[in-house]
Amino acid sequence: MDNTINQYAIGEILDGRYFYIPAYQRGYRWTEKQVGDLLRDLLCFANDSKEDYAFYCLQPIIARPITDEERLKKIFKSDSVENYAEKGVWEIIDGQQRLTSIFLLYKYLVAKKGWDAETLKEEEDGKELYHILYATRENSATFLEGLSLSMIAQDDIFKGNIDFYHMATAFKFIDKWIKNEGKLINQRYKFGGSLDTVRNSLFALLNGMSDTKSGSIQVLWYELAEDTTQSSIKEFQKINTGKIRLTDAELVKGLFLLNKNFEQSSKHIKQSTLAIEWELIENTLHANTFWYFLQRKGTDMPNRIDLLFSLIYKIHKLDGAEEKDFNELLKEADKDIQDTKKSIIFRFYYDLFEGKQGEELQVQVAESWKEIMTLFRTLDDWFCTPTTYNYIGLLSQCGEDIARLIIHYNNMPAESTQEDFVAYLKDRIRFYLSGVKMDDNDNIITRYKDRKNIYRILLTLNIHLLNIQNTKLNSESDVYKFPFDVLNAQDWDIEHIDSFHTNALKKDDLKKEWILTAMDDLSLQKEEDELIKQKLEDKNYDSAIEVLKQKAGETEEVSEELKNGIGNLTLLDAETNRSYGNSLFCTKRRIIIDRIKQGVFVPIATQYVFSKFYDDKGTNRSVWGPKDMEAYQKYITNMLADYLPKQNQ
Repeated sequence: MDNTINQYAIGEILDGRYFYIPAYQRGYRWTEKQVGDLLRDLLCFANDSKEDYAFYCLQPIIARPITDEERLKKIFKSDSVENYAEKGVWEIIDGQQRLTSIFLLYKYLVAKKGWDAETLKEEEDGKELYHILYATRENSATFLEGLSLSMIAQDDIFKGNIDFYHMATAFKFIDKWIKNEGKLINQRYKFGGSLDTVRNSLFALLNGMSDTKSGSIQVLWYELAEDTTQSSIKEFQKINTGKIRLTDAELVKGLFLLNKNFEQSSKHIKQSTLAIEWELIENTLHANTFWYFLQRKGTDMPNRIDLLFSLIYKIHKLDGAEEKDFNELLKEADKDIQDTKKSIIFRFYYDLFEGKQGEELQVQVAESWKEIMTLFRTLDDWFCTPTTYNYIGLLSQCGEDIARLIIHYNNMPAESTQEDFVAYLKDRIRFYLSGVKMDDNDNIITRYKDRKNIYRILLTLNIHLLNIQNTKLNSESDVYKFPFDVLNAQDWDIEHIDSFHTNALKKDDLKKEWILTAMDDLSLQKEEDELIKQKLEDKNYDSAIEVLKQKAGETEEVSEELKNGIGNLTLLDAETNRSYGNSLFCTKRRIIIDRIKQGVFVPIATQYVFSKFYDDKGTNRSVWGPKDMEAYQKYITNMLADYLPKQNQ
């Protein structure tokens, strides 16, 4: 039988047939935007004036019929498959996301009518919603079938299972969209704002057949010949070229779970074990606390387990190479991985398994999976140890490729200790701080404009302080782990500590706000208070600001060199920085302390700054002057002496 292409209305496949989603495909992942775009297109088409028998065409569905009785028995886990075969069973090579979205919409519309399956058959000429089955997600099929309106009434639903979450979120969004945008679209088309009208328009369109005069939704149905010699995975790869990339991990999963990879006597146990371990890895990496100690902001992946496969590919690519060649080889590897046409990770594993049969294949699959689990356990060990966690997280933020650390760790002599690995991590940190400029006395002279190196210095300072605390208390508590997930979730930057700002207040309303805030934070005498209020009334804002600065003791001249040096810089999130702007130091200090009290994360070194920890003499706590800057700069230099370049070496 040859491949065929036909055009079917959705109404024509509402006959209770079965769609089987193989292991190499991801679960349902459409976002609210994608669902909303589909709903908008459908409703506008339903409402728009059009020719008779017009139709809205979905992108093609590519499927392969499954008629082999033995295979059907395995899919349905039943010895009696006549009923399934009669309805028809198709392996979906491409189109799962569209079929699931249509399923969710139709299920929602039927539920809103209050119909069960039998009522649907009676009312709509035998219509029966199709079924979606999953090779490795049996629970997802059950969840999809049982999804109801009462279930989506909950907030923050089903976050524990990523498949359930996306399905339920889409189902809930359909309801929200119809009540809001759907209603507005109907009003725009002069059909009024009745929600029943919106739902009925969509329902009629979904039920439309090829010969329905009022229109239908149709799909190009590309059916591959049922040929067991053809590879569905290869077909899937070929079909998806040029589209939004299916991750290599999703293809690799299919390779690992093939039946032939396991001894028949223990096949189910070993397949289940591998699938459980796969889920463990995915769930662990899905936690941002784990992910962002390995990756910096902007490096997220659709499927985070892809990171492990990328690391393994790089490790093999660098195998036997000299360290001086690592940078070029890693660049080449990244280029290969990012080339969506190559599917380089999938090809890597495909080549490992290709041509092997029986015991040889089973051994290769087992060894490859063992390598993955070993890598994961190594990363997990690093994560659980505060010192290594902090250093590796710091290196990740600096741009270090974790593959380099893995290779070094794996090649360490058997007698090596944890301290030996920590020493290597510190050496890598020194590499990333090698661009910091030092004077002849080994003082940091890198300025604010060199933001990359300043950022690295300040982040290293915070990491070092946490590691000191952890070492002194000999603790393995998470308290001493830097929250890289928070760092990546917020907009963090380098901020000046003092109020000797270069960007003076320009607008009167900003000046007035500054003055009122300063008045609240300063203990003004009655005469001083009355003087400032008079200047406010006269709109003499600049004069009022100068008076308040004098009162606060912030009139001392500060050189540009000192003002923009490391002694006047700290790390702060954008929200906190916006909240105090160019305020007096006493105001900034109050705001920082208030945010700490509220549970907002403020880095330990920044806390020290605004607590005036570096003022040994205990002078004015409300002013940050030249002596404070010099003391803070000296403190940083001394604390990071082990990481910074030496001018005199």
